[in-house]
Amino acid sequence: MLHENPLMADIDVHHWRNLQSLLLESAKAKRRIIVIHERGEIQKFIHSQRLPITKPVDRISDPAADARAIFEANHDIDFVAVFERRGFDTYFGEFQATWRADEDLDAFVRRTYALMDRYPEAIVTHPGPAREVLGLQWRVGTSYEAVTDAARTFVEPGTSVVLGVLEGEGLWASLVLHFDADLRVDVVTTVDVSRLTQPGDRASNVREAVEWVDSTYGHTSIALFTDVEGANAFLAARDKLTTLHELAARGALIVARAPAALAGSIPR
Repeated sequence: MLHENPLMADIDVHHWRNLQSLLLESAKAKRRIIVIHERGEIQKFIHSQRLPITKPVDRISDPAADARAIFEANHDIDFVAVFERRGFDTYFGEFQATWRADEDLDAFVRRTYALMDRYPEAIVTHPGPAREVLGLQWRVGTSYEAVTDAARTFVEPGTSVVLGVLEGEGLWASLVLHFDADLRVDVVTTVDVSRLTQPGDRASNVREAVEWVDSTYGHTSIALFTDVEGANAFLAARDKLTTLHELAARGALIVARAPAALAGSIPR
């Protein structure tokens, strides 16, 4: 669904940063202990903050059990990662070899995580499996399949989608996606607030943002806005529709654009 070479232009750095804080969880931002070994012989045993470590093992004999023991012995960390150097290099080479220039980017990225499951002794984390801990993890409260199914159901090919988060009267974060005729995302960006006059009140700011997307990337078929509290609640919720109704009830949902298939289920 994500084009192999999407356009990323007009990105507002503040919107992008705030968007990432909502949607992404980074392993690099967490306190962690990394253990690298070669066939059990430990080569590196390091805390991400370079803090002292309690080391309950001096050799890796059972990666999963050893990762758990290290985690339980150190109470100032979020997770432990244990890598067998040769196995990790093999994994890295395997996922690189699967890349195709014309492949959707999301298919490739998902495969890089799924392939970790083939290396249960070489790529180990605790707590949680490596594919759910390492790298950048999406935190949207639903599955990848549910997101892509919703896009296929509600997004009109050749149109744009705007999702915005408001703080006070102004835009705090935004995500702009353009879908081509095959419903592949070929633009990923934000509203460029430097191009807006931002007249002041919330309704006018929303209207101007949507009109800017119309004129820059093509007709906007879906444009939904909420506040920061609402965005966090929606992303965390499993029942998205009920959450939308709750946001609307407290006046925290602005449906600026929606196709009939979607509008019928969203209160305005």
